[in-house]
Amino acid sequence: MTDPFRRRAALLLFGLLAIVPARAEEAPEAADDAVSESAAEPNGTEAPQGPVTLRLDQGFRLDLPPGWVLEDAGEDPGDASGRRVVRIVCETPACARSQEACTLRLRTAPVEGADDAARLAGLHASPLSRYVRLRAVLKSTSVGATIRRPLGPERFGAHDWIAVETEAAPRFKSGLFAETVIDGRFLGAICKTCETGAVRHRAARSILGSLRRVERAAAR
Repeated sequence: MTDPFRRRAALLLFGLLAIVPARAEEAPEAADDAVSESAAEPNGTEAPQGPVTLRLDQGFRLDLPPGWVLEDAGEDPGDASGRRVVRIVCETPACARSQEACTLRLRTAPVEGADDAARLAGLHASPLSRYVRLRAVLKSTSVGATIRRPLGPERFGAHDWIAVETEAAPRFKSGLFAETVIDGRFLGAICKTCETGAVRHRAARSILGSLRRVERAAAR
């Protein structure tokens, strides 16, 4: 009677010792599963959008920041290939007040000159050309507009521009008027905003600073 009893007791003790370590090893694994499932759940926020590349004629490319779109673009807001005049507008909540927009223009004929620096400097080299330019930008801004930044060279991104900034009369949009020449090709920009602070046209300058020309598309 004693031996069978001892045998059963030994078997029972062996079984308990085998079960306890197994349960201890399973616990961290279950905890890890819970952590990974929680981390995998969406938090309900969308990933921030990157810029959209805007393609123009003659190989020109610009990057539109989130909220900026090509006006009247139909089903392809990021592709204006073949267009020489486009209008881009800002549709962010902040722009509901500032109402920022830019019009971009290309010319069909190349600009004459020895290089891009000479071509750009020659756009408004004469006093008459500068007078006509300033008169045009003031008229385009508003009655009673003034010059906020004088006509002169300005650097946007990797390229030099000739730019002038206007101060509009109350209830009108102020303007940033800029022109550049890349590989002998002209691009002009008219950007306007209701913003009156020192940071006005910051987005427009960023967009113009992203301008480049892709050689393989330049033959279009």
